[in-house]
Amino acid sequence: MEHQPADDSPDQRDNPQTVLQEQHSDPEMQVASGADDQQGILGMVSQDAPQQQPNRNGKEESKQQGSGKTTGRKGNRRTNSALQAVKKKGRENIQRGQAEEDELAVQLAGMTVSDTWPAVPSGTGLVYDERLTLHKCPFNTRHFRSEHSDRILLCRKSLQDYKLLERCTDVPVRLALDEEILTTHSVDYLESFKTTQMMEESKLKSWAEQYDSVFANNHTYECACLNLGGLLDLTEKVVKGELRNGITITRPCGHHAQWSVANGYCFFNNVAVAAHMARHKWNCERVLIVDWDVHHGQGVQYCFEEDPSVLYFSIHRFEHLEFWPHLTDSNCDVFGKGKGLGFNVNVPWNKVGMGDSEYLAVFQQVLLPMAYEFNPDLVLVCCGFDAAVGDPKGEMRITPVGYAHLTHALMGLANGKVVLALEGGYNFKVSGECAAMCTRTLLGDPCPLLPPTTEPNESAVETILAVIKNIKPYWQCFHYQVAPENVQSEVVSSTSSDKPAQAVVAGQSDERVAELGAELADLTIQSAEKAAEKAVEPEEIDSLIDRLISEVVLTVAKHRTCLVYDPEMMQHRTVFNHPERPERIARIFSKHEKMGLVRRCLRLESRRATTEELHWCHSAEYIERLQAMKENTPRELCKMQDDFNSIYLHQSSFDSASLAAGSTLNVVDAVLSNEACNGVAIVRPPGHHAEVHTAMGFCFFNTVALAAHYARHKYGLKRVLILDWDVHHGNGTQHVFESDPGVLYISLHRYENGLFFPCSPDGAPDVTGLGEAKGYNVNIAWNVDSMGDAEYLAAFTQIVMPIAYEFCPELVLVSAGFDAAYGDPLGGYKVTPAGYAHMTHMLSSLANGRMVVALEGGYNLHSIAESMAMCTRTLLGDPCPSIQPGPPCRNAVQAILATLHAHQEHWKSLKYQVGPPSAVEDLPTEVTSTECREVLCSQSGTSAGGDSDNHRVDGVSSLSTSYTADGAGESFSNNDAASTTAVTEPNPGEKGIGSTVDELGAAGGIDPTNKSAVTSSTGEGLTIADVFGTQQEMYAVVPLPWCPHLEGHVLPIPAISPIDSRDSCGECGDTSENWVCLHCYQVLCGRYVNEHMLFHSVSTSHLVVLSYADLSVWCYGCDSYIHNEVLLPAKRAAHISKFGSDVPGM
Repeated sequence: MEHQPADDSPDQRDNPQTVLQEQHSDPEMQVASGADDQQGILGMVSQDAPQQQPNRNGKEESKQQGSGKTTGRKGNRRTNSALQAVKKKGRENIQRGQAEEDELAVQLAGMTVSDTWPAVPSGTGLVYDERLTLHKCPFNTRHFRSEHSDRILLCRKSLQDYKLLERCTDVPVRLALDEEILTTHSVDYLESFKTTQMMEESKLKSWAEQYDSVFANNHTYECACLNLGGLLDLTEKVVKGELRNGITITRPCGHHAQWSVANGYCFFNNVAVAAHMARHKWNCERVLIVDWDVHHGQGVQYCFEEDPSVLYFSIHRFEHLEFWPHLTDSNCDVFGKGKGLGFNVNVPWNKVGMGDSEYLAVFQQVLLPMAYEFNPDLVLVCCGFDAAVGDPKGEMRITPVGYAHLTHALMGLANGKVVLALEGGYNFKVSGECAAMCTRTLLGDPCPLLPPTTEPNESAVETILAVIKNIKPYWQCFHYQVAPENVQSEVVSSTSSDKPAQAVVAGQSDERVAELGAELADLTIQSAEKAAEKAVEPEEIDSLIDRLISEVVLTVAKHRTCLVYDPEMMQHRTVFNHPERPERIARIFSKHEKMGLVRRCLRLESRRATTEELHWCHSAEYIERLQAMKENTPRELCKMQDDFNSIYLHQSSFDSASLAAGSTLNVVDAVLSNEACNGVAIVRPPGHHAEVHTAMGFCFFNTVALAAHYARHKYGLKRVLILDWDVHHGNGTQHVFESDPGVLYISLHRYENGLFFPCSPDGAPDVTGLGEAKGYNVNIAWNVDSMGDAEYLAAFTQIVMPIAYEFCPELVLVSAGFDAAYGDPLGGYKVTPAGYAHMTHMLSSLANGRMVVALEGGYNLHSIAESMAMCTRTLLGDPCPSIQPGPPCRNAVQAILATLHAHQEHWKSLKYQVGPPSAVEDLPTEVTSTECREVLCSQSGTSAGGDSDNHRVDGVSSLSTSYTADGAGESFSNNDAASTTAVTEPNPGEKGIGSTVDELGAAGGIDPTNKSAVTSSTGEGLTIADVFGTQQEMYAVVPLPWCPHLEGHVLPIPAISPIDSRDSCGECGDTSENWVCLHCYQVLCGRYVNEHMLFHSVSTSHLVVLSYADLSVWCYGCDSYIHNEVLLPAKRAAHISKFGSDVPGM
C-alpha cells in the first residue's frame, strides 16, 4: 500500500495516521492490507523514507507485495483503480476466511451447539406420597426404630423448611405393573409377596423371618409397588427430557432385594428395575448406577454383574467382612463376570470414619475417570444417607454439604440426567439435611462451601489403590498409580464373619497372605473394642449436627450469571492480518446473543481500571509509558512495539486494556456483592502474559491477576484460585503470585519442554512457587502430542480438583483462553466446546459457586465463540453436553505424573501416585537437556528462578535435545502436533515418544550426506518402516496458516541479492541441502549437513527460513511449517530460480 510521509504533502490522505484510520474503518482494507502488505501497517510506518531506500521494482512490486513505493509526490498518490483492487483483494480474503470457518463449523458438528439449541430440559422431579408411611414394623424389634416412617417425613420437612418443595415438580406415585417388577424378580417371589396384604401378624412375622433383616405389614406390598411406580415415572420423564433430574423421598428401600429374595429392608430392587426399563424400553444404551449407601447393594450387583451396558459403582463399609451384609462379593476383587468384567466396582471401606475427603477422593480417582470413559445416558443413584455424620449404623462422616458436592459431580454426566432414589439413612435429622442439600443442588443452586479437604485416611488410600489395581485391565483411564504391585489389598474371602479366613490378595506372596490371615484373626476382638471406643451420646451427635447446619451458608445471589462486554475494546487493532483482532469479542458476543444467553444474564456496565488498581500488578513507570502512547504517531508506535515481545501498539491500546481490566473488576464486584452467582467477561486485549514492567504476548495489563488482588483488597478474601486453561503459559500471572500463598495459580499449557511461547523454563512442572508459597504454583505442562478433552479432563480429576478442594478457594477466576480449542491456528490442540463446559462445571462446585470467566486468547473466531458460549451456558446452569473423550495420550499421562510428583509433598490429597514418573511401566520418559534451559535463559537474560520482571524470550522453539528412557541417542525434537497429521491412525497403546516422523523441521527429510540412507542393513531398498520406525505410519504435514513471527522476522527480498536456489552454504560451501533466512537472506546448510542454519537462528533469533529443496518454510519460533501470503514473494522467487517458471496457478 502506497503513501507519502506527512511532511511531503499537505494532502491529508497521504498522512500515515489518516491511512491508518481509513483502514480501521474499512474491513476490506484491513484484510487486504494484512494479506498484500508483507508487514502491513507495521512495515509501512517503520521503513526509512523512500529516497533513503529506493524501490527498484516500482509498480510491478506493488502488485506482487502491496508495499512498493516510488519517489515523488505523484507516485505516492493512490489511484481509484488501485484502491478498488485492494478492496477486491480484501473481499476475497474475507470470503476465504469465511469458507475456512464454515469448514471448521462442519468439523465441529455434533461436538458443539448450533444456532438453534435444542430445548433444555427444566424442572427437578420429586416423588413423595403420605401413603408410603403406612409401611411399618408391627413387631417389637430393632427394626422398628430404624426403618421408620419418620425417615421420609423428616426428609420432606427439611425440603419444606428450605422452601424447596414449591420449586420441585411433583411426580405422583403409581402402582408398578407386574411386567415391570418381573424384569428383576421371579414370579414365585412376586406372588408370595402379594399374599402379605391379607396375612395375620403371626404369619407376617413368619414370612419376614425367612429373609435377612426384613419386616412387613399389610401395607408393605402396596408401598413397595407405589415406590417403584413413582421412580419409574420419574426416570422416564428424565430420560425423555420432560424433566432435567429428580429425587424420590420414598420407602421401602430397594438395593438389597434380589431375584427371589427380600433382604435388608428391601422388597423390590427399585433402581435395578429402573435401569432395566431405561435400557430396554427408553433407549438408553448405557446406565451408570452409583450406590453411596453405607451398605453394599448386592441385589443391584447381582442383577448386572454380567451386563456391560450397566456400570454399577458401590462405595460401602466392609471392614473385612465384619459389616453387614458380610459378603465376599462386596470386596474389591469382585468386579463382574463374563462380558460384565470390569463393570462392577466395589469400594469397600475397612475402617469407619470416612468422610468428605475420602468420598471425594473416590470420585476423583476412580468414579469420574471411569464415568467419562463409560459415557452413560442416564445416572441412577442409590441414595442412602447412612454414611452421613451421626448415622448410628454407618459410623461414617459425610456432611450434608458433602452430599451436595457428590451430586454436583454426577450432574456433569449424561447431559445432566440424574435421578436420586432414597435408600437407607437412620439418623432422621441428618438424613433430612442431606436430602435437602442434594435437592438444592439438583435445582441448580450452587454447592455450599465445603471446608478444606483433609489428608485421606491411610486405609482409604489402600482401598482406592486396591480397587484401581483390580479394574485397571478393563479400563483405559488408570495410568497414574505407577507401582500397583506395592498396593496391599485387605481382602477377606470367608463367607462367615465369625471366622475370618486367609486374605486373598492378588499379586501377593504366600507369606504375605499368611501374615494377613494372622492379622485378621483378632478382628472380632478389635471390632468389639472399636464399638466401645466409638460409643457417643445422642446429645453429642445432635450438637454436632446442629453446628454443621448452622455453619452452612445457603445464600443465593439475585442473578445466576452476569456479563460484561463493550465494543469500545475493539479500538485496539492493527491493519496487519493479526490473530488478536477486534472481531474476537464481537463474534463471541454475537454468538451469545444468537443463543439467547445475553438476555439470561445480568448485563453489567463497563469501566476503565483506575491507576491505583493497575498499580497492584504493574509499575508506575510502565503504566505511564503505555498511557503516553496515546499521543504517539503510528510511525512512533511501530518503532516502540519492537521493544516488546509479540506486541502491536495502537493509540487506543491503553484505553482498551484498561477497559478490559476495569470491566472484569466490575464482574468481581457483582459476584462478591452477591448480585450474581458467577460472571463472564468478554474482554480484550488478553492479560495473562503481561509482566510487572512490560507488555508481552498480545497482553498489556494482567486482567485476572488484577481481579485477584482486587478481590483480596476490597473484600478481604484469603484464598483465590486462578485456573488458566489458555494454551500458553501465563508467565505474568505466575510471577505476580509466585511468593503469595493466598493465590493458588494452576496452569494447563502447551510447553514442549520450554520451547513453546512464552519459551521459558518457568512453565515447567517443577516450578512450584517461592518461599512460603511453594506448592501454590501448579504447572501442568503438555509436551509433544495434540491434547484434547481426554487430557484436560484427566488433569482436572487427577490434579486440579483434588488440589482445589484442599485449597478451598473463596473465589475462582478463570483465565479463559480458547486457543487450545479445536481448530485454533496457534494452539494446535483439540479441546471441544463440550470439554470447556465440563471444566467449567467442575470448577463451579468450588467457592460457593463464585466464579468469574475472563477471556484471554483464542484465535479461531468460530471456536472461541462456540467455546465461550458453552461456558456461559454452563454457568447459567444448563446441563453439560454428553462427552466421551477417550483415553489420554501417553505424553499427557507423563505430564500429569510429572506435576503429581512435583506437588506430592505440598498437597495431602495427592496420595495416589506411589512412585516417581520414571517408574511408569511402558511409558518412555522424555528428558530435556540442560542445554535447552541454558539457551532459554540466555535468550531471556534470566535464570530459571531469576528476575520475574523481564522474561522476554525471542527464542528458538525447535532446539530441544531430547532422548527417551530406553537410551535412544540424542536428536533434535520437532514433533509438533499442530503441524503433523497421521494418515493412518496410530494405536495409542503402541505410540511412544519418538515413534512418529522424526526431524520434520528445517531438516529436509533423510540425511542427504548419509550414503547408507537408501538401503537397509540387508542391502535392500528402504521401506517406510526402515525410515520411520516399525509402526509403518505415514504423516502429512499441515502448515500453520499464520504465526506471530511473520511480523519482523520476514523482510522483503533485497534487490541487490536476489534469491538463487543454486547458492551454496555461506559457511561450508555445501550445496546438497540449503535454506535461506527470510530476514537477512543468508544461505546456510540444514541440520543433516553441518547445521549452520540452525546455529544461525540460535545466534541471531532469525526464526523463519525457506528450504531450497522443497520450497517449504519453517519457523523455529513456532516449531512448525508455515504457509501465509506474506511468504509468497519469497516462494515465487525461489520457484522461478529453481524451475525457471512461476508457481502454477499464481
